[in-house]
Amino acid sequence: MVDASDGNTSHNSVSDTASDLVNMTHASPDALAAYYDKWATSYEKDLLAMGYRAPAEAAKLIRQHGIATNNPILDAGCGTGLTGLELSNQGYSHITGIDISPESLKQAKTKGCYQTLKIQNMNQQLDFADDSFAAAQCIGALTYVDNIEGLMREFSRLVQAGGIIVFSHRVDLYDGKFANTLQALGDDGTWSLIDHSPPRPYIPDHADFGDEKTIHYDIYRVH
Repeated sequence: MVDASDGNTSHNSVSDTASDLVNMTHASPDALAAYYDKWATSYEKDLLAMGYRAPAEAAKLIRQHGIATNNPILDAGCGTGLTGLELSNQGYSHITGIDISPESLKQAKTKGCYQTLKIQNMNQQLDFADDSFAAAQCIGALTYVDNIEGLMREFSRLVQAGGIIVFSHRVDLYDGKFANTLQALGDDGTWSLIDHSPPRPYIPDHADFGDEKTIHYDIYRVH
């Protein structure tokens, strides 16, 4: 899954569905699922054609921060499985993927890298027991989350103490309210910040993103 655009793409090698991304920023869960269901078969081709490399970068971060490859990982907003595939390329084999799009999950299943795949709405409580994972990642999906604090507390509930949470967020959307929400979880002892990256490329060959729309990667340690 990738964050919604605020414009349209003119890249001639991508599908019309990719160009409609602008309309999904404030979509309802049903509309969002339908959109990504429609895009599922060409999603990876479109994104890779536009230079999307966030899944690989996130997987490297999880490996670099000491999460053993035999530990369970939650891949939230996994889409068609690009994120899980990159985790697998780093040696991880116990990966659970969740997404709101059933058709995307069908594509993810074909990757052969997920132990479990579930339809989940990240605006609601996630259907896993406490301390189920050593790490969680959420790459390119926070635009669609209405309750950021609720989701981050869910990730913190699901990740074992000492584990990490990795997520990306667009720099232009990383405003004071978003930062204050994250800080509140640090203030109450839920987690601590390990790293906040400088702006990184997001979808560099997308007409609306290019060098102007970049992302931060944040890494938090769960207490």
